[in-house]
Parts: sequence; structure tokens; C-alpha cells
Amino acid sequence: MKTVTKLKPVIIIAGPGAGKTHNMVEKIIKELPRLSPCRYMVVITYTNAATQNIQTRLAGRITIPENVFIGTIHSFLNKFVIMPFSSLFGNTVGKEKLFIQLGIEDVFQHLEKKKPQDKRASTPEARAMQKAKISTRLNELGYITFDQTLAIAKKCVEEEKICRILSNRLQYLFVDEFQDADNHVFSIIENLRKQNKTKIYCVGDPEQYIQSFDSTIKAFANIPILKAAAKNTYSVEMNTANFRCSENIVKFLNRFNGRIFPSGKFQQLPHAKGDNAIHRGEEVCFIRVHTHVKDILDVFYSNCDRIGIALGDRCIITKKNDTLERIASAVNQNYKNPKKASNLRPVKVAQDSLLTTLNLQPSAYFEKYHTDINGLRKNAIQIMRAIYSDEITDENTYGKFVTEKLGLELKTGLPIKIQDLKFQNKLSGVGSALTVANIHTMKGLESEAVLAIAKTEAELLLWVETDMTVRDQKRTSETTDYPRLGYVAFSRAERYLCIACLEKVSDNVIYKLEGLGVII
Repeated sequence: MKTVTKLKPVIIIAGPGAGKTHNMVEKIIKELPRLSPCRYMVVITYTNAATQNIQTRLAGRITIPENVFIGTIHSFLNKFVIMPFSSLFGNTVGKEKLFIQLGIEDVFQHLEKKKPQDKRASTPEARAMQKAKISTRLNELGYITFDQTLAIAKKCVEEEKICRILSNRLQYLFVDEFQDADNHVFSIIENLRKQNKTKIYCVGDPEQYIQSFDSTIKAFANIPILKAAAKNTYSVEMNTANFRCSENIVKFLNRFNGRIFPSGKFQQLPHAKGDNAIHRGEEVCFIRVHTHVKDILDVFYSNCDRIGIALGDRCIITKKNDTLERIASAVNQNYKNPKKASNLRPVKVAQDSLLTTLNLQPSAYFEKYHTDINGLRKNAIQIMRAIYSDEITDENTYGKFVTEKLGLELKTGLPIKIQDLKFQNKLSGVGSALTVANIHTMKGLESEAVLAIAKTEAELLLWVETDMTVRDQKRTSETTDYPRLGYVAFSRAERYLCIACLEKVSDNVIYKLEGLGVII
């Protein structure tokens, strides 16, 4: 009897600055000669920016074959699972698939607003029932909301015949940022693994999981990357290099990431480039002044000037949006977009949002309003200026501006929050300015000097917690991911890391920081 070789999936634990994208591209290129022309190699990521990054790097090295798919998890599932298979469940999904970039909650809220106050769902049970009805009806008509893709795809792949067909199509599956996978994605990967026809490579860092827990992940220990790593059906490898951070910063980070895996304890090794002084880096420091953001910035700026770090190579990171606004005000709104690699332009975002609210394609817009692309851009610029001057502050004032000032006919609500549009506007066109961002926005990016500002002492204490059991413990929806948020913020720094707090901290906190080797 012929022995069947088990295709054991590989999980690569790789921390910040490990060159995850570079290594994935190298692995893809290495495996391409073995790719059958009748099967696919799929590379899935969690953002459009990450997708573009991988595509650009690959295209610079090779001609990407047609049977290599690189895209987000949603685009992959829509193409390979939802489109071909989701109509096979008793006609629960219409034959024509229409994907809408909204969630069930968005649709529910929109419909509720149209009802009289006394007819709206008033209890959690009533709201859940209404959402279920909306979901069923949308699916019958072929509409699939953004948040339904994962659930429908999971249901499809649980069918043995469908999973077998899918695994026959997929020779390779690369999963980037595996720590961000939810249980729906993990279930799909597991079903593919059991078919033993797809080589699976997953890359991630549990300590950079900064998503909110959903109903299926009630504790940090239950995130898929940790569950998979604990299974003997997965092979766990460790990439311990850190090419981003200086020796002093890597030493500091290792106090937070000493997790034990089957292959050993995870600890990074510094590989930063430059002369010995830069390789060693500055000592991690805590700025003791508090209350006023400007006072903290003065110290940070002075220290950066002293060690020769230019303004454009400085970054300020925080968690809370109100703290972000205070920082923006302290630097007179003169800061730049942290997504340096992004080609997303604010006017383009405003333009696309306007067309969505008018429910028009560009050609239909030009015909209806007797204009061209320049007229559309002019209106988009007017919208951005109105947002920046606070003439537009919410969806209502947006609607009033579009209908009264621009004379256009609205059909639906905004697909993006006004605050996000405002943030895009603030970040555009800034020359030599420092970067200001929240922690989630800076994930995956870096800066030569980083100032991480906690709003409260309690927040700071969670950031610098080193006990792995405490770090993993679920507290509340507000504080669950704070230890890892701190880790992500700290690991953005290449050469100089500063920490600060807007509240006066106790002597116990100072003692804890000193114990971590932080200079006060």
C-alpha cells in the first residue's frame, strides 16, 4: 500500500522587524517552480496595503503567473468560495452575488432610522431577531454584507465535497499576519489541512494581536495562532531576527515576548544596521512631566535634537482618540500620514465617498450633472475643505453641504466616518513633519524615534506588564488588548524609544519602569 505523505502546515512565529514580508516573498519565489499550472498558489493578507506591498515586491523580481492569487482574506473567499459555492445551500444565497461593503449592523441601523420611534427594536432579543431576518432576506436576494463573507465561506468549506474541490484547486496557501485570523478563518484552514492536498504556511506574532475579542474568542489563549501552535498537527518554526530595532530596544521588548512554543522560548536577536552606536541605540526612557502634551513634546524634541534625529523621523503614538486630538493640537496640526507606503489620497477618498452617497458611477455622474472628472474633483476638494474647517462634522452636516452647497442629490449614507475623512485630510500634503498616529494605524510601520503616550497610569501599567499570565488574561472589552497595544507601540521604534503618561504616576510605577531598565 502506498504511504501518503502528510503535508504538515508550518507556522512561523516572527516578531516585529523580522522581515516577515521579505521572507514570505522569498518563500513564494522558491516554491513557484513546483506550482502546477492547473492549481493555484494563494497568498492572503488582512489589508489592501499589505496586498499591494507583496504584489509590488514580487513583481520587482518575477513575472507573477496567472495562477498566483494575492489578496485580502475577503477577496480570496469571495472568489474561491462564495461565488462558486454559496448558492448550494437550499437557495439560501441568490445565484447572482452582490457584495456590499457594509455590515449587518449598518444595514439594521439604516432601516431602523426609517421606522417611527415606537416601532423600533427596543431589546437585544428584538434587535437580534431583526438582524437575522435582514440577513436572510439579503442573502435570498444575493446580497452579501462584508461581515457575512467569513460565516458563509466557513459553512461552505465544512461541506466535504466543496472542501475537496477547493483543496484540489489550492496547491499552496500562504497566510500573512496569522495572529489576526479569527475562528472562521481558522476553521477554513483546518478543513483544508485535513484534505492533505494544500501546503500551508502561516506567519504571525501572537504579541501583535490587537483585535477585539469576538464571541468565539473569549480569551487571548484561544486565538487561532496559539491554538494551532499547540497542536502536533502543525510544525512551529521561529524567526527570532529583529532588523528594525536597536540592541537596547530589542532587550526591552524581550521582556514582553518570552512565550514558550514547542520549539523553545521566543526571544529576538538584534540585527539593526549602522555603526556600533546606532546598533546599540539609545536607552529607553520615561518622560516624567505630565498633564500638558506640549511639556512632554518639549522634552522629546530636545532629546531627539541632542542625538541628531530629524523631525521627519520622529513619531508620536497613543491609544485614545481624544489624546490623539490633543497631540495634533500641540503640534498645530502639522503632522504627516503614518502610512508612508499608501497611495490612498484624501481627495480620492472624498471623491469615491461622494459617488457612493449619490449612488452613481463616474460616467453617470458626468452625464447627470453635465460635468467631467475635474468637476468631480472640485466637489471632492470642497468637501475636504468643509470637513477641515468643521463646516462638516457629521453625516447630517455632510448631507446638508452636499445637497445645499453642491446642489447634488443624496441617495444613501456615508460609507466612511467623517472623522476618518478628517484624519486623511490632516495627514495630506505635509512636508517635513513628524508622524502622529494611533497604535492600530502604526502597526507594521516604524520610525527612528517613537514617543508612546499613555492617557492614564492604569493604561501605562497594562502596557508595561511583563507577567505572561496577566498579559493573557481577559479583563474587559476596554482593557483586554492593552498589554499588546503597548508592545506594538514600543516595537515601532528603530533607535530611540520614549514613554510618557498624561497622568502623574506613582512611585510604584517608577520603580516598575526602573526594573525594566527604563531611564527616568
